[in-house]
Amino acid sequence: MVDIYNRFATMGQTVVPCGIEVSEQLASLSADRAAELGGKVISANALDGSSELNPDSIHVVVMSSFLEHECRPLSLLKQLHPVLKSKGVIVLKVPNFACWNRIIRGRTWCGFRYPDHVNYFTLRTLRRLAQEAAFTISRQNYLDKFPLSDNICTRFYRNVSNKDGE
Repeated sequence: MVDIYNRFATMGQTVVPCGIEVSEQLASLSADRAAELGGKVISANALDGSSELNPDSIHVVVMSSFLEHECRPLSLLKQLHPVLKSKGVIVLKVPNFACWNRIIRGRTWCGFRYPDHVNYFTLRTLRRLAQEAAFTISRQNYLDKFPLSDNICTRFYRNVSNKDGE
């Protein structure tokens, strides 16, 4: 949160941080720092916490090493869609189930962390998830699905149509 805030500050832009943290203890530790930066931390699971956000209020959602832990990723993404600004984006990093390392190492692959990881993604499943949640996925090039990488990094952009009031 602080790193992103500082990066934008060096570009002359102000970011108002807002976080959702399921651990009450970690939410409490982060809340004071977020408040110093003009933001807040919601102590809740991702679905409940995102329901507290106002429509058209968020520019960027960062889900780094999170979505594989979410039991209802489609529900969460659908709930985040109206919360994002019209050109809002979700930045995602998830384990790459299609990587060669997973294929070679099998059950000993570092990405298998059951019961923590309840979902496993490939670029194809992320595209489908984005489409079902009314997002456009970006950067679908070789580096985003590099077979030697244990992770996939991509972005979901909010699709805006006339039915969204624009």
